[in-house]
Amino acid sequence: MSRIAIAAERCSRCGTCVAVCPALIFERSGPADVPAPAHESLCIACGHCVAACPADAIAHAAVPPGSVRPLRLDLLPSTEQVVELLRQRRSIRVFDSRPIERAALDAVLDAAGLAPSGHNMHNTECVVVQDPDMLRRIAELCVAYYTKAARQLRNPLVRMAYRLILGPAYRSAIELVPELELMQQAVEAGHDIILRGAPCAVICHAEINVHTPEANAQLALYNATLVGQTLGLGSCLLGWIVGACLRDKAIPRLLGIPDSHRVYGGLALGYPKVQFSKWIERNPLNTTWL
Repeated sequence: MSRIAIAAERCSRCGTCVAVCPALIFERSGPADVPAPAHESLCIACGHCVAACPADAIAHAAVPPGSVRPLRLDLLPSTEQVVELLRQRRSIRVFDSRPIERAALDAVLDAAGLAPSGHNMHNTECVVVQDPDMLRRIAELCVAYYTKAARQLRNPLVRMAYRLILGPAYRSAIELVPELELMQQAVEAGHDIILRGAPCAVICHAEINVHTPEANAQLALYNATLVGQTLGLGSCLLGWIVGACLRDKAIPRLLGIPDSHRVYGGLALGYPKVQFSKWIERNPLNTTWL
C-alpha cells in the first residue's frame, strides 16, 4: 500500500515536492505531469513535501491528519532578538532549589523534540530526573567513577596501559588528573559540582548503532536550553556525566537505560540564583573563506 498519495485534481504541478524532497523520491516526465512517488522505500518521513505543498495535495501516512498546522509568522522574532537570546545564554551553575513547573518542563521537552536529526531518525530518548535522592545518587556515582580514574592515573603501571589504550587521547586524560582530584575534595567539603544543586536533570540516550546519535542529542538539548531560557530557566550541559557513562554502567543502570543504549547528552535545569545583566564578547569564529 502506498504511503504517499497526490491528489491530481488539487495538484498545481508546481514541482515543489520534487524540489524539496531530500531523498529524491518524486519523479515526473514533464512540467505538466503530476509528480509520482517512485522510490517510497527511500522516504525518510521528514514531511517536507506535505509542509511545502501550496495546494495541500499530498497525503502522507507518516503525517496524519491534524498534525499539519500553519506557521505563526507574526510570532517569529527578529534577528536582533534571536542574537540577544544567544548572548544571554550562559552555563548556569548556581540554582534556586524551587522545582520546575510541569508546564515549563513540557515546553522544554517539546522544543527538544523539534530539533533536527540525522536522516530524520529522531532516535534521542530522554530520562527526566527530579527526585532529589536520585539526583544526589547520580552525582555520587559520577564522582566515584572519576575518583577511581584519578587514582588509577596516578599509578605508573596503569598509566602505561592507558597510554596503549587511549593513544593520542592519553595526554588529555593525564592533564585531567588534578581537576579530578579537586572534584573529590570539593565533594568531601559538601559541594555538588556535578549537578550544581539543579532540581532537574535531563539525560539523553539512544541505541549505540543508530544514525548520528550524539549530534542528535546535542541539537535536542540546545533547543531545550534556548526555550528554557525564555521561561526563566538556566541550564548547564552535563559533560562529566556523559563521560562517566561512556565507560561505567552505574548511572545508566540506575536510570533504567537499556544496555544496548549509550548516554549522549545531559542537561541540568533550574531557576538561576544569579542573574547575568551583561554579556562578554567571544573570540571571532576561526573561519576560512574559499
